[in-house]
Amino acid sequence: MKNFNSHLEIELTRDDHLILYADNKVYSALRSGVYHSFEEYVDPLYRDNFHERVTAADGKWFPARIASDTASILYYVKATLNEKDNTIHLTLINIDELMSNNDELIEIITTFRSQLMLYDDVFFDYDPEAKTLSLANTQAADYDAGIYTIDEAEAMLCQRVTPNEQENVKGFISQVKSKSGRFSTRIEGNLVNSDPTITTTLLEASYVFYHNGKERVVGHIHPESSKRSVKVSSLKRDSLTGLVDKADITRIAQDRIDDKCLEGTTLVILDLDFFKSINDTYGHQFGDVVLKRVSDIISAEVGNNGIAGRFGGDEFLLVFYNIPEEGVLRNHLKAIKNTVKSAFADKGIDDCTPLSVSIGTATFPNDADNYDDVFMLADHCLYIAKEKGRNRYIIYDKAKHGSLEDIKQKNMTKKKMNERGDLSYGDIIIKMYDVVLHGSGTTPELLMDEFAETFELQRVMLLVSEPYRLRYSTGSDKVIGKPMPDMLLGVLNSPIKEKYLAGRDFVVVNKVDNLPPQAATAKEILRNNGVFSYILMRFYDKDDTECIMIISSIGKYTQWNEMHFMYYKAFADILSRFSLGTQHE
Repeated sequence: MKNFNSHLEIELTRDDHLILYADNKVYSALRSGVYHSFEEYVDPLYRDNFHERVTAADGKWFPARIASDTASILYYVKATLNEKDNTIHLTLINIDELMSNNDELIEIITTFRSQLMLYDDVFFDYDPEAKTLSLANTQAADYDAGIYTIDEAEAMLCQRVTPNEQENVKGFISQVKSKSGRFSTRIEGNLVNSDPTITTTLLEASYVFYHNGKERVVGHIHPESSKRSVKVSSLKRDSLTGLVDKADITRIAQDRIDDKCLEGTTLVILDLDFFKSINDTYGHQFGDVVLKRVSDIISAEVGNNGIAGRFGGDEFLLVFYNIPEEGVLRNHLKAIKNTVKSAFADKGIDDCTPLSVSIGTATFPNDADNYDDVFMLADHCLYIAKEKGRNRYIIYDKAKHGSLEDIKQKNMTKKKMNERGDLSYGDIIIKMYDVVLHGSGTTPELLMDEFAETFELQRVMLLVSEPYRLRYSTGSDKVIGKPMPDMLLGVLNSPIKEKYLAGRDFVVVNKVDNLPPQAATAKEILRNNGVFSYILMRFYDKDDTECIMIISSIGKYTQWNEMHFMYYKAFADILSRFSLGTQHE
């Protein structure tokens, strides 16, 4: 509808809904609308409902598509009765422009929040009607963001200064209550935290009047160093995402739980599902875009209710300051999960699988009484989320997931060698040796899972004799669970195997097409199963049982990295410490 702006006000007759008066935008768009019932300009699909709702004039919003010769626009409409004039007042809001304005508002909020986090200031918003003070950007402060009564805020600030300076704080709060125009006070002392380099604090505020008649007083608590210089945020930020880095998010969580014992502090560990596939499919530049977007989604949802950090790679740690009940936490987690999924609906590991996240969480002191244990429980719940198929959140529940001690015992045997993703290949192999030689509880299957994930191998199969059978198969490819073909087992259990190996215990094949003529049968089997490249290793287990491990590249040729061969051989040596002929250790 030409020139029909996003917000319109129209007055109609009560009986026949003729336009009594409106601004020129309405007249120009409807042209002869002044002579007709307004229903004539409503799309026929919406007309009956429009007539019913306008006649009721109950002040509730409803959708209606308004049409003219040039355009058709969907509006939210509200009809209210003006009893004094016996007329109906219509308010129409263009839904498309409303959504556009909402997106623009979110951008503005995100921009301001990012700017505010550059400094250690605490920002406040006073509502004179509710007599409450909202505090924001308090990650560097010794108190939390949230809504306080004005008297609670005054008492909290007064506790941080000497009796002489308390009067100055009270004077500033009195000006806030009186809604003065613009005012400031400098306090001797640190009203934000215990940083000894902060010698004074500047309190500034300004009165704001909104177009809808609401009043506010906004301002900030600005810490100043001994040299009166600007106090830049003391928190270190991850350069890619802008979130707090691993060291500081860990320090904040530990401080809240172990030092200050702040009840309701909730740790949330979030991990992107199959993020490596995103990098491999779309490139690392797009992977960076994904990390930035997910970080923005997390920051927007956490808001002033906590703080978020990048824990490493595609893993994030969120610290919620005070979760009053599980329902509140579920709403936060569901919003993050669903928003991430919708943000990259067409950029998952394949056409049918959008990008998703797995989340685990636990709360102090309900679930554990120290940081390490709360983190371990959240981490365990993340593991459960991934085991259950990813794209979900798991909130720790003792009845469902077991006691703290039970989980500790499980983690001693099941926890990955490179859980945080910061170990070298050599370090991981050494840890495996250490666990097998000096630890207990691990299995060949768990070690093979870790080995395949560490070296990003599509399929790793372990076969044991005699006769040869498949002991275990793992890897990143979706067909890893497919049974070993009987024909291939037949080859391994026949003289053809020795003819092919020719006394070798380590065979590298970059292209199965290049196999010798005597391996024609094996070549056909491999090709039929999508194996284009492979490495075969023969070794003997603890009981001198002959074993073969095959590393396969599925659906593509691979030029194997010779620098990794020593790690592959070392891993085979690790497996040789087990009795692999028995199915279960």
